[in-house]
Amino acid sequence: MAIVFDCPHCKTNYRLRDEFGGKTATCKNPNCRKVIPIPMSRTPGAVSPQDLDALAAAAFSDEPAVQQVAGPMIQVTCSGCDHVWMVESSKEGKNVLCPECRRPNRVPLRKQQEKADWRTGAGPSMAKKETGLDREGAFGTIGMGGISDDTAREIVKSREAEVEPEERRKKLIKRSLIAFVTIAILGAGGYYLFKSRKEAAADAKMEDAVKELTEATKDKDPKLEAIIFRASGEYRSRSAGSEKEAKDALLDLQKARNKAKAIKGSDADHNIILAEVAVTFTELMGTTEQVDKGARMKKDALLGEFRQTLQSITDPDATAEAIRGITRKLAADGHPTMAEEFTHQLAKPDELVGQIGLELLRLNRDAYKQQAEELLKKVSTNDAPSIQALRLVLNKPFAPKKGEAAPATSPVAQAESAALTGDFERAIRVSGKPEEKAKALAAAANVAFETNPAKATEMLKAAAELLKGEAKGLVSSIIVARVCKQLAYLDRADLADSLAGAQPDEPSKAWARLGGLRGRLLLSKDKKADDTWLETIGDPAKQAAAAKAREEIARHNAANGQDYQATVKSWPSGSVRPFGTAGLVLGKQDRK
Repeated sequence: MAIVFDCPHCKTNYRLRDEFGGKTATCKNPNCRKVIPIPMSRTPGAVSPQDLDALAAAAFSDEPAVQQVAGPMIQVTCSGCDHVWMVESSKEGKNVLCPECRRPNRVPLRKQQEKADWRTGAGPSMAKKETGLDREGAFGTIGMGGISDDTAREIVKSREAEVEPEERRKKLIKRSLIAFVTIAILGAGGYYLFKSRKEAAADAKMEDAVKELTEATKDKDPKLEAIIFRASGEYRSRSAGSEKEAKDALLDLQKARNKAKAIKGSDADHNIILAEVAVTFTELMGTTEQVDKGARMKKDALLGEFRQTLQSITDPDATAEAIRGITRKLAADGHPTMAEEFTHQLAKPDELVGQIGLELLRLNRDAYKQQAEELLKKVSTNDAPSIQALRLVLNKPFAPKKGEAAPATSPVAQAESAALTGDFERAIRVSGKPEEKAKALAAAANVAFETNPAKATEMLKAAAELLKGEAKGLVSSIIVARVCKQLAYLDRADLADSLAGAQPDEPSKAWARLGGLRGRLLLSKDKKADDTWLETIGDPAKQAAAAKAREEIARHNAANGQDYQATVKSWPSGSVRPFGTAGLVLGKQDRK
């Protein structure tokens, strides 16, 4: 007879065959879909009182109940006393105590019999296929005449695949996360490989540039080799990621220094190249982490390199210019007064300490005032112009010993201190010998050209007139080159060209013209540089500044994303092209 009952949750009525009794199923009501127990048949003797109690409890419960059906028993024989007894199948493979002798015994495993999977159609070919659903977990209605086996399989499959919305969401998030991590790892790996290949290509190009030039010159032109080794040293310093790479960078810069020291016949080439090499050594400064793994130099070793390089410069103004450049770089790295630590082994240390203080005030007077005051405490005299200027700016007058007169304040100190305090008119009115006045105006303009371009232009024009006339040949080439750079930057390239052409020798003219080119490049930021700017600088196969100009114009264009490779390839190999190649590599590095 049929089993007739209602879903304990939604009261949907069911009428099932007797063989479904004692099983569970999912309610067919789409608004319910809860697991319900199927009561046993009402045939007399078919349902025990305990079963009736369990079914009654499930029917009135808010949660779906699952009928627990006792499993088969397993026979166990004691290995000690041969007592035989039965235990529940749930203890299969576990240890139990013998009820007679209390000896532990392992419950034997049952033989596993593989059942035919009716869902896939497996089973005896001659087996009878009944109509209607007689599978555990599904049900039908007799009044409808039963359902087909295919439909039964679909119902059971639907129940097995059914997952709660929260579970589906968790699985979707997990799968998405796995996919994201996988893509990220693959992307990072691809980027690293791409980056490594680009860096390897850049390394090779720089090596080719150095090799091309050195093989062509064969140690006969140290000034050109010094420039190419400096470029290679800068590139390697900035890209070093290991101790070996840092050592290679250091070796290139040491070669550049040694080549520059060997330059004969031109003080301008010798001193300006050494000053630029000294500033480049700052690229080997790094973070504590970089120093620990050897990718950058330790402080003491770096101080020694600065000292050795600056000791080889014979022009005090070139040394001062290098000290200022080093100070700017070190301040950017968080070491504003570090340069003071190696000035004591150089000529005129007080003057150099003053230059460090003035440069810091020029960078940011408020931020570095305290450091400048600390530097002032470390000097013992007041003779150096830079110390005089520093005292005037900080309002820290020199107190001479009893009976000792204070030295006269130099024109340079008067002009630079006036400019640093914003009194540009007083800086312009400074008096003195032509060469002193020219240097004073240049120093004041160096302060003003970023903050007050109009006054800077006025001072630079006055300095240029002196440098072309009464002070011609009496002021360092590196100061003249700076004046030309600032004139060109202030859109007075005509005055820069005129000043450069008035210099007493070809190397000095070339460096002054390179200064003008540098000003034009600064003024043409984000724009392609004009190749015609190179024409007046000189022969790059003979003039160091002209070779350096090729490097810098290629660097500027590459940094701004301009296609300049075809132009560089057209330059003569061996003598000119290597500088353009080095510039392209450095420019792409700048762009990063």
